[in-house]
Amino acid sequence: MAGLRISGLATGMDIDSIVQDMIRAKRVPYDKMAQKKQTLEWKRDSYREMNTLLFSLREETLKMRLSTTFLAKNATSSNDNRITATADSTAGNTSYTFNKVDRLATVATNASENTISGSGGKIDTKASIYSLQGKFSGDIGNFNWKSTDIDGFTEKVTISSSGKTAKLEDLSGGTILSVADATIQVTKADGTAGDTFAVTTDPADLANLAEGQVYVNKDTGQLTFGKEIAAGSSFELSYKYVQKESFTAGSSNEFQLKHPGIDGTDNVKITVTTYERNADGSIKKDSSGKAIESGKTTYTTAELVDNLDGTFSSTDDKITLDGETGKIIFTDNPDEGTKIEAEYGYSYFESKMTSHTSKGPVEEKFKFNAGDSFESILTKISKSDLGVTAFYDEYADKVTVTRTETGDYNANVYDADGALATRNTEMNYMNDPFLKNILQLHGRNEAGGEDAKFTINGLDTGRHTNDFTLNGVTFTLKEKFDDAPVTIGTSTDTEKVFENIKGFIDKYNETIEKINKKIGEDRYRDFTPLTSEQKEAMSEKEVELWEEKAKSGLLRRDQTLMNVLDKMRVDFYGAVDFEGADQFKQLTTIGITTTNLYNVNKGKLEIDEEKLKAAINEDPEAVYQIFAADGETSSQKGIARRLRESLTTAIQNIEETAGSETKSQYTIGKNLDDLNDRMTSFESRLKQYEDQYYKQFTAMEQAVQKMNQQSSYLMQQLGMGQQ
Repeated sequence: MAGLRISGLATGMDIDSIVQDMIRAKRVPYDKMAQKKQTLEWKRDSYREMNTLLFSLREETLKMRLSTTFLAKNATSSNDNRITATADSTAGNTSYTFNKVDRLATVATNASENTISGSGGKIDTKASIYSLQGKFSGDIGNFNWKSTDIDGFTEKVTISSSGKTAKLEDLSGGTILSVADATIQVTKADGTAGDTFAVTTDPADLANLAEGQVYVNKDTGQLTFGKEIAAGSSFELSYKYVQKESFTAGSSNEFQLKHPGIDGTDNVKITVTTYERNADGSIKKDSSGKAIESGKTTYTTAELVDNLDGTFSSTDDKITLDGETGKIIFTDNPDEGTKIEAEYGYSYFESKMTSHTSKGPVEEKFKFNAGDSFESILTKISKSDLGVTAFYDEYADKVTVTRTETGDYNANVYDADGALATRNTEMNYMNDPFLKNILQLHGRNEAGGEDAKFTINGLDTGRHTNDFTLNGVTFTLKEKFDDAPVTIGTSTDTEKVFENIKGFIDKYNETIEKINKKIGEDRYRDFTPLTSEQKEAMSEKEVELWEEKAKSGLLRRDQTLMNVLDKMRVDFYGAVDFEGADQFKQLTTIGITTTNLYNVNKGKLEIDEEKLKAAINEDPEAVYQIFAADGETSSQKGIARRLRESLTTAIQNIEETAGSETKSQYTIGKNLDDLNDRMTSFESRLKQYEDQYYKQFTAMEQAVQKMNQQSSYLMQQLGMGQQ
């Protein structure tokens, strides 16, 4: 802590002001360092501003190396109502004649043959399928309900990434009772047979698992293989399982299980655990903090009486299980904190369907749980690999299934006149009871699923889709016709190519204009950075105007920037030696030249629009090569490639001096670090000076105070104090 400072009490002097004036004189070298630091920071920022310009121009050079920039094409149709077309850069300047379009490609679609709701009114798509089963017009027996614990389930697992583990996704919070398969046969991604693994559920085998074994964890559904399985591989496993859930009682007497659809054959086990209570009703706990049980009651399938209405009651009449909704209902509210554990099997049904797609035939097997809504069932079908969409229309009371791809992928048969003779359905319901008898879907009602058939340049051909690409031209067939041909012509999109080149030249001109302005700024050496005290004495506007002068000319005639300007000019003006080059080898030959007023415009480029467009029309490939040609030597490289290399070098050079967001070691940065160290050291010295001055003035104050006391004493002794 600094010593006590006595400021002018004895002498009446303004010690603080005197000390600050003395420190101000000592502070001059520090202020000069601060000004130098500010100048370096401004210079660094100016360099980085220029680098941003160069970087932006360098990004533009990438576009000028793309064929799409120079070889843009137009495609025009003589009848857009019948056929439209677009062309990419690979399309030649030619024409195509569609003599006729006999048939458009269509999607295969099918709808319920009859209404699917029963006499009780339209089905509720949000309700569970288990509760809806009696409300369809089809026989309830067509659901073919199965139980997870009695019949089990076969799950298909696809390996997303190579490894030794996999997961049974349908086992969500359940426990496997038994695995039906002694082995697992892996199918490779290409459909061929892979390795076979012997199944074990014994945890003791996991530690020394053989390559040909797979361990199935009954509690988690995790599978561990003895060797790595490749990504894309798949396998099936059949197993029986029960769902496990637990609840803690609160104020309600009802507890909703995750899955409804529990019948009298399912394995059900409901365990109710009660706890000892304190006087205030809270649960007692032992010394370790564990709740102390007071009783445990277990209800199993054998102890639940079938009420023949879908519910089951315990023999002690304390609980009821609603199998249709999956609710456990207590006759009396259980005490708060009571633990209810449920273990049960539930109902599901299976369904399958095939679809012919561009990837080949796809067969999909579905497991629909009793709790799935009718809407979610249709969503599962739509999201499967079948490539179809399924939806229910309440007004028509029918389900529609539509394949997402157009075309015939199952070889329909046509007669000599092109009429459909035999339809081979694109979607097959495989006599599935649910799809056929509940949803009323039959292959005989399928429509569409046909290929487009047309004649182009005299050739009878077809496609699966109405959009197809030929020689860089994408055609879209929109309607059938045979009365008048439609002609599609392709040509160079001169306007677009011109605008692309003009945009690049404008960017170049903007860049060199800003750099020339920066290196040509006047330097006002009398305007040095302001100190804090100087800023306080000036208005904001005065500070702004002063600093504008102080920042000016920091990069005047900067050699790095002047060099990049010179290099860019050389890059632009030099001829490009590429294979096939004839009359178009450099910018001047296609109408791009420097301005006549060089001293004014400092090397900006001008475009002769008529000459450039003529060159684009005559030889767009040559114009492209002038900018984008690739080669080993500079003369063999196009302007955009040369320029990119020069800009990259310049950017790196500037970063060596002024750094960047990713480059922390640079010349100006080192100078700033050195200044910061010197300024920190100097601030410590100024503090020492200040403490020394105050110490000296304090000593003076104390001496004067003492002298005053002595003087007063003498005056009193001489009696002068009595006058």
